[in-house]
Amino acid sequence: MRISRSFIDELMVRVDIVDLIDSYISLRKAGRNYRALCPFHNEKTPSFNVSPDKQFYYCFGCGASGTTIGFLMNYARLSFVEAVHELASRAGMVVVYEQGLAPASITDFDDLHEVMQQAAQYYKQQLRQSTTAISYLKKRGLTGEIARDFGIGYAPAGWQNLLKNLGSDAETEKRLIKTGLVKEHKSGRHYDCFRDRVMFPILDQRGRVIAFGGRILSKSEHEPKYLNSPETPLFQKSRQLYGWYFARQVRPLQSIIIVEGYMDVVALAQHGIHNAVATLGTATTRDHLKHLFRSLSEIIFCFDGDKAGLKAAWRALETVLPFLQEGRQVRFILLPQGSDPDSLVREEGKQTFKNRLTQAIPLSKFLFDSLMQQVDMRSIDGRARLVELAKPLLKKLPTGPYRDLMLQELSGLTHVDLKKLTILIQSEIPQKPVIKPKPFRPVESVKDLSPVYRAIVYLLHKPDLSQLVDYPNKKLSTINKPNLKLLLNLIEFTRMNPKLTLGAICEHWRGTDDEQIINQLASLIIETHDIDDDFRGAIDKLYKDDESQRWAELIEKGLEKNYTAEDR
Repeated sequence: MRISRSFIDELMVRVDIVDLIDSYISLRKAGRNYRALCPFHNEKTPSFNVSPDKQFYYCFGCGASGTTIGFLMNYARLSFVEAVHELASRAGMVVVYEQGLAPASITDFDDLHEVMQQAAQYYKQQLRQSTTAISYLKKRGLTGEIARDFGIGYAPAGWQNLLKNLGSDAETEKRLIKTGLVKEHKSGRHYDCFRDRVMFPILDQRGRVIAFGGRILSKSEHEPKYLNSPETPLFQKSRQLYGWYFARQVRPLQSIIIVEGYMDVVALAQHGIHNAVATLGTATTRDHLKHLFRSLSEIIFCFDGDKAGLKAAWRALETVLPFLQEGRQVRFILLPQGSDPDSLVREEGKQTFKNRLTQAIPLSKFLFDSLMQQVDMRSIDGRARLVELAKPLLKKLPTGPYRDLMLQELSGLTHVDLKKLTILIQSEIPQKPVIKPKPFRPVESVKDLSPVYRAIVYLLHKPDLSQLVDYPNKKLSTINKPNLKLLLNLIEFTRMNPKLTLGAICEHWRGTDDEQIINQLASLIIETHDIDDDFRGAIDKLYKDDESQRWAELIEKGLEKNYTAEDR
């Protein structure tokens, strides 16, 4: 499936290029625009400009230019799909894919969010009426206030409670099925997904309910203790973290603690530790890490100290290595066996648990200590084995001071020459191809362009100019000029969307045959103050040139005495 082009148009309206680029490089205000040293070539004087009005960046030095999506693709080395998902995540939107010939409507998600909110309200009402569920939460040490703050509820036992209370019409029932709250049995009957469970709403970064996690109260051999919503248009577990919405309220948010369960997050919050999140039935993913490192510089992984916890910690270490750029820090807490953050913070209290956080093990120490336990460091063979074990891990680290220091540490432990270690590691690291912006051969002035290209440039910089052209325009459409079809398509598109920015228009043409020429023309700087008159002049010139060409053709025909009635 392809991402809907209409969704990309909407996304480009929602995101701000200045906020995006400023989160990667430092921008400074310069008149109406922002300026910085170009991230795509070495320079001493800033020539990289970002326009908030046009939602477009351009470097006068190397010619690099583009939109928010283009910046992520060129600077962060993301694919187009990854860049769209990244921006959608920032904007609190769900990526819309084309389904068959028609795209799924963006407004469809509003209906799903409404159903999820209604379900959350229903579960909260049911909690007030369930002495069993209230007793369970009290036994776990939760107060009514923290249950209220996290929106905790209860799904009563029974097969169709939610269905009967919310699914009174066919349309709502469809939405309940689409959100995973209701399932269809092979017999054709529908039933509630969550039954006799304490319910934990999962929120997106805007605080909207997108899924639920449920902890069963009855003892059942056939039902899992914890159950999450299935993946839906609103919810992808590899991208979401329980408690992230609440953690983001912490100011300043400098670090995050990744724990394993809902109750860990809620119990820590009750004891005044509000910067904890939990993965949702999956290990920490690259998407989780990308999301977190955009907002903070330190992650603390908190696991049980048993065999399963150590295995989970090592898996997290392997996943996080490629993200350890300068300034980022990762540490690990391994709790006593049989303990989790929920039970430990209740036993020890807030301050003792905070002391554990300050004593968390740095990733470098955890990595080398774990590897050294597998070899005999007293022997040459053991130290050589340590190099072999460390090599695939250090290869994952990005080039920079952190990797250099890790190599120094390995050199000190193994007594292998640092230069030789560096050569050994670098020789096995696949080099990423450097993405160079396509060079643009500038003209001295926009007025040196053909009338078609001039009109396109003016339209890109001021889309509402299309209102000056009668449309549909039969006279304009019959003119035989290169790229006239592109001009006509641009006129039609901007008449329908006169408030789109230059950046949004460029993204609309991404992946088409005209993408390159649109981007090149968008990079040109307009110096005129009479853009309306210049646009009219370009269109008039097209008419005059066509008329002159037609006269020349008729005269040539007349010399050969080949006039038709229409020619005469």
